[in-house]
Formats: sequence, structure tokens, C-alpha cells
Amino acid sequence: MPRPDPLALLFPARPTALALALFAAASGLLAQAPAQAPGLKADRAAGATTVDVKQCKEWLHTLAGPDFEGRGTGQPGFEKAANYVAAHFKALGLEARGQDGTYFQHVPWSTTKVVADKTYLKFRKGDADVLTIPAARLGGNAATTDAAGEVVLVCVDVPAAPPRGEGGGRRMQMPKIEGLDDLDLKGKVALVYVRQQGDDGARNPFSTFAVQQALQGKEAAAIVMTQATTPTGGMVGRAGAGRGGRANPAAGGARRQPAQPTIGGDDLAAILAAAGMTVDGLAKAATATPLPLRAQLSLATEEANAPAMNVFAVLPGSDPAKKDEYVVIGSHLDHLGRRGDAISPGADDDGSGTTGVLAVAQMFAKNAVRPARSVLFVCFSGEENGLIGSRFFADNCPIPLSSIVAELQMDMIGRDEEENMEGDKGELAENNRNTVHLVGTRKLAPALHDLCLAANKSAGFEIEYDQEGMFSRSDHANFAQKGVPVAFFFTGLHRDYHQTTDTPDKIHYEKLLRIATWVYDIGFELATQPGRPEIEPELWSKFRGGGRNRAPEAPAAPLTPAPAGGK
Repeated sequence: MPRPDPLALLFPARPTALALALFAAASGLLAQAPAQAPGLKADRAAGATTVDVKQCKEWLHTLAGPDFEGRGTGQPGFEKAANYVAAHFKALGLEARGQDGTYFQHVPWSTTKVVADKTYLKFRKGDADVLTIPAARLGGNAATTDAAGEVVLVCVDVPAAPPRGEGGGRRMQMPKIEGLDDLDLKGKVALVYVRQQGDDGARNPFSTFAVQQALQGKEAAAIVMTQATTPTGGMVGRAGAGRGGRANPAAGGARRQPAQPTIGGDDLAAILAAAGMTVDGLAKAATATPLPLRAQLSLATEEANAPAMNVFAVLPGSDPAKKDEYVVIGSHLDHLGRRGDAISPGADDDGSGTTGVLAVAQMFAKNAVRPARSVLFVCFSGEENGLIGSRFFADNCPIPLSSIVAELQMDMIGRDEEENMEGDKGELAENNRNTVHLVGTRKLAPALHDLCLAANKSAGFEIEYDQEGMFSRSDHANFAQKGVPVAFFFTGLHRDYHQTTDTPDKIHYEKLLRIATWVYDIGFELATQPGRPEIEPELWSKFRGGGRNRAPEAPAAPLTPAPAGGK
């Protein structure tokens, strides 16, 4: 249950005229003042007042605005966002310890671009040209290809999306494709049309991928996906971390997959007409229909380095004996970026967390008292591609891993949890106005967990621990793998998660700033207190699981010493 509004406790159910006047005055003051949780210690309170809701709105509207085009790693919009964060760090006077005196740690990343004048799909009937489709009218994934063969039309029936639940969402699941076992496509160019089954016509979001997977191993010369409308946005080149970025095997495999272009609209109609068919006839066409056509697919691509950098800065500690120990405060800067003509702005995921890092950095930098330990602020790249940027950072850490006291990660801290495409059935946003999920603190270091709870006495959040399944889905996980105490702050999934509708107008900026202030308080305490969180040996042994999850035998952080006498 959400906590009651504190103002409701100050005024009676039937307010007097004086009470109403006081309420109006208080509301006006609250609207103007930073949305801070009261009760911070004197050594850090001044820093918390240097950030207000207006600044958070400005930062997040910029990060999730049109100029940054969704901040896709390797895309121009991501590079703009990285420069924006670096400029903020520089304006605060934070130290640049990146490559060549910058705020950047460059992550190896490459992208594949289509060479338009050498890319086309041509159809012939006998000796006559029927149609040549240029690169501008092709969609889908691009990879260098030179293939030709007789054309076979393949019409595949795919189960519709699962029925909607009570909250309107659908479970995400891979559909099972039937009827393709005996299909012979060896050396052929397959034109694939997906027919969605079900009364409501709802398309399963995994339909195309499931069909492509089912056709693997058929040894087709080329697979061309078809649709009723003309593709927009052109062919999409693959992008990802190179060997230096240690992309995961699945990502590497995806980069080696053959091209699967998409055609549609008038082009599809013209091809079918040359074979004596119509688009409307596809609804009842056989699974495989040989067409009296031959196709040639030519795709030319070139690979180039692309912008992917972790942006980080350091506030040096004030104690010569402790300034070489660090509290790390992070977010991921990237989102899904531009995909064709669609842009996913990623306001909550993770423009909100990055705004939190900007806010916490300013609180620290403008606070009169400098903590004993240093604080490292970092915004990672490649999180949406498999936590690649943070893995590179942890594997190539610019500071000794053993010097990291804790890593505090803010990812999606600007909304209220509600029922969504992944589940959380029955969750209503209005019941989660004051809720924050605290993830991972109980896995390794009990002292960090206790510190977070102690700081929440001022922050005043309803803390939930029911999202441990999200533990491996944000950048803190790569620090935990090294044996660094971590805390992941997360306000939950919602209907706009990974959608083009994740926009900055839907963010609860007061809540975002309260969380950032809470993280600032925790970080300041970690950077000030005499000791540091230790890893509990039994928890570390359980977390490692016998070493099967890449975790080293000994954690980077110190282990809690065994009691005297070995008991």
C-alpha cells in the first residue's frame, strides 16, 4: 500500500479557511522547491539542494528528445548523448580519466552499412526483366550477399498472439511453426509470406523471427520476407561489439546470419502479377508454390567503426588514505535507437537513470564537504545489446576492481510499476506511486543492504524485493560477477517498456529526484564511513554456484573474516 500523503495528516477532513490557505501556500512552496527527502546529514544536505525538478526535466527531455534519436549504441544519436553527459561532467569540474584525457572509455563497436548503388533484387521471367527493386525499397537485415535461383512462394501459417489478459497485455512467447518439415528450398529464392491465424488478427511479435528460424537448414539460396505494405526505413545493417568488446556468442551469431531482405506493396503485387497471382490470393495459397520466375539478389555492405563509449568521471576523495577507494554510481546511456523510421526515445529506460547520475554528480560536486573516498560516475553503452559496455568496463576497469566499495545502479527510476507485456499481472500504477524495487543487495553484502534501508528512513519509499529476476538485466550484474557489492534501484516495468511511447512527458520527476537523492545519500555514506561493505562468504559461495557463472574464486571486495576459533 502507498504511504498516505503527509499533507493529509496535517489538515482535517473538513478543512477550515485557514487550513486551506496554509495548504495552498505549502503547495506553492513545494512546487518551487526541490523535491527532496528531508533528514540528510549536515555534511551532505547542501549538495542535495543544488538539483531541482526543473533541471531533471531539462536533462531528460534532452536525452530522450529527437536530436538523440533513441541513443542507439553505435548510432549518431548515442554519440550526441555521450558528448552531452561529458559536457555536464566537465561543467561540474569532475576529473576526466578516460582515453586521451577525455571522459570516454571507447568500447570496440562496428556497424554494417548498405552500399546502395550495388544493392538490388531483380526478377526475370524467361529472357525478360520483370522488376528490379532498388535498395531504397528493400527492408530487413543486410549482409553481403550474391545469390540467384528459381523462385518459390512460401506461405506460412503462424498462430495468433495469445489472448489479452485482464490488464490488456499479452504474454510474449515464441509461436510454433508447423508444416515446413518436407519443404524443399535447396538452391531456391524463397518469397515468404506470413499468415496470422486467430479471430482477432493480432500479430504475434515473434512471428517473423519464428518463421526465419524454422527455415534455417533448408539451404535456400536466399530468403525474402514479404508483406502487404512497402517497407520503410531501408535495410538495417548489423551492429555490435567486436572481439575487443567481448560480445556474447548469441550476438556474434546474429551478425553472421545471412541477409533476409523484405519487400512489399506495389513490388509484391507486380511480382505476383507476373506469375498470374494476386495479393488477395495469398490468403488461400498452398504452403509452397513454384513461380515461373528467377531472382537475383545482390547486397553490398561495408563495415566501419561506430561510436560506443562508456562515459565516466571522478570526484576525488578528500582523505589521502582513502581517496584510492571508489563508490561507483551508474546508469546505461543507450536505448534501442533508430530502427527504420521508428525511434524509441527511452525516457524511462534509461534516460531516467542517466538523469539520476547527472543529478547525483551535481549534488556531490556542488556540496561544500568532499567525502573521504572518491566517487566515480559512469553511464554505460551497449546495455540493450547484452550489457556489453559494462562488461567491457569491468574487464578493462580504469581503477582496480578491489578499490570499488560498491556499485549503485539506477535503471528505470521514473515510473510506477504496472501490468505489462512481460507480466506483473494485476499491478496498477496508482498503487505503486511510492514504490521502489531494491534488487541485489541481499545477494552479496548484508552491510550494503542495511545501509540502503537506513538511508530510506529519510527517503521514505515503500521498498519491494520481488524483482530479483531482473538482477541479470542491468549493468550492476557485471560488477557483481567480479565480487563487488551492488545495489540496483528500479521502479518496475510498464506498458511503454521498449516501445516508441516511452516518452519524457510520462516521467514522475519528483519521484526520480527523490530516488537520486536517496542514492546520493547512500553513496555519500559509503564514501564517508570508516569501513566498507564486505562480502559474506556463504553468500559468495552461493552466488558463484561452483564457479559456473564466470565469477572468480575470490571476490574483488574483502570477505567478512571468519569468527575467532573458526565458528
